[in-house]
Amino acid sequence: MAQSNQPTPRKLWQHPAPKTTAMYKFMQTSNQKHNLSMTTFRDLHAWSVGPQRTDFWADMWDASGLIYSGSYTAVVDTAAPMESIPHWFQGTYLNFAENVLFSADKRDASKTSTVGKEDGKVALTEIREGGVDVRDMTFGEVRRRVAVLGNALRAKGVKKGDRVALVAGTSFDTFIVFMAVLSLGALFSSSSTDMGSKGILERLRQIRPKFVFVDDWAVYNGKTVDLRPKMKEIVEGMKGVVEFEGLVVQARFPGEMADIREVESAVGLDVFLEAADGRDELVFERVAFRDPFLIVYSSGTTGVPKCIVHSTGGVLISAMKEGLLHKELGPDNVVLQYTTVSHSHIPTYSLRLQQPKMDGS
Repeated sequence: MAQSNQPTPRKLWQHPAPKTTAMYKFMQTSNQKHNLSMTTFRDLHAWSVGPQRTDFWADMWDASGLIYSGSYTAVVDTAAPMESIPHWFQGTYLNFAENVLFSADKRDASKTSTVGKEDGKVALTEIREGGVDVRDMTFGEVRRRVAVLGNALRAKGVKKGDRVALVAGTSFDTFIVFMAVLSLGALFSSSSTDMGSKGILERLRQIRPKFVFVDDWAVYNGKTVDLRPKMKEIVEGMKGVVEFEGLVVQARFPGEMADIREVESAVGLDVFLEAADGRDELVFERVAFRDPFLIVYSSGTTGVPKCIVHSTGGVLISAMKEGLLHKELGPDNVVLQYTTVSHSHIPTYSLRLQQPKMDGS
């Protein structure tokens, strides 16, 4: 075989003590279980995609610490063709929001704990443009607000399988909507405020949401943009979508809601929350591992954007794999993933981390 004249790439970094890593310890546990001899990342990767890949995922399930009920007899039927969308971990039931807002009880995975997510611990940090408005929110407050909004949505008839969309910036309010929708077993989808009405409607008309949450203003690069004209265009464009019941408007500036009386089918968030009648108990609808929870989209550069639907369990266990084995993230870490709400940014939510929410330029 001809030798390459390409120089060997310069090694950028090497872990100083690889045998101390969570990944190495995971390999040793699996070695003992399955009579293997893995020592390197390449060994682990080859096993995870090889003929015994279901053993890898079974071990990952055990290590993930997810909250779930039920049980499975087979990880997946590896003989099933991909187009059949084979069941993974069939017989288990989870809720994405429950796994974000609580930890699993170490004695019983079907029960919740607040270990690592104590009421007084900071869960989110909201950073608005320019860094002049920085606020923290604790797990206790997040859970309370998710409960109230979840109960308001339930009172309005939102249930498992319904879609709820959002057009907003990255903020506390956006995260609360995300968690509240998922707590019901409903599907969440979001678009950023800088998208045009045509692009937003190309998404919304496909998924036919029951409600769309919208910010009243957007701030970017020092400019404040009134979103009420866009609200009117969304409402007009959603006429004929029988599932659509209206907009719920969030105040971009706390305590300073824009006047939305001229926006048809729109109510302020405070008014919408009255449907909860003060109830702040959290209720989670656990869904099958393969049930959908999130809709994202292709770019739309070759036509109408195509919906990409993610499963509850698939994203949860993949996020735990990435967070625990690759990043060694835990309850004392702070992680920022810089992106807009038009893109998925959820891999670390279930890892008990403090999550910064940055909005603006």
